[in-house]
Amino acid sequence: MKIRILSRPAMERLARAPLPQGTAVISIADWGLESAQLDNSPEYLLQVAFDDVDNDIFAPEADALTDAQIRAAEKKYHMLSREQAAQIADFCLSVWDKAEQLICQCEHGQSRSAAVAAAVLEYRARKGITVFASDRYCPNKAVFRRVLEALRERGGKEHRSSDAATSLTGEAK
Repeated sequence: MKIRILSRPAMERLARAPLPQGTAVISIADWGLESAQLDNSPEYLLQVAFDDVDNDIFAPEADALTDAQIRAAEKKYHMLSREQAAQIADFCLSVWDKAEQLICQCEHGQSRSAAVAAAVLEYRARKGITVFASDRYCPNKAVFRRVLEALRERGGKEHRSSDAATSLTGEAK
């Protein structure tokens, strides 16, 4: 499966024409804003909304926080929740053998979508580092960790394969 990372404007431009069969899209909107406007819907679509906040906002005391305190901070700052990470993991696992490409899209196509793509690449092919190593992206580490954790919980702790066909395709923003 090819994995692409796009910004909202790039995704909206791409969706002006019919998307190829076998396209799956995870569309991430900023909290409180509408999702990307897609003139043509992909075959598989998941829309979620959360802000680009890493848990470094409370990192010094993170180890001392209770689960309730962490959930309160997630809600206050509109961070990716465990439930949303589970939705993303379930979506990815359900389309893996059906879709030919997975597009991860967020507002700027650099942080949240890059983190989701990195988590999927890490889980499926141990290639998540390719996203972190690219100068194009600055993956949100909290999103990466939470989505990877959800993939491992829901799909099995072991990586599913060293699938050589799983790759990140370069994109212009």
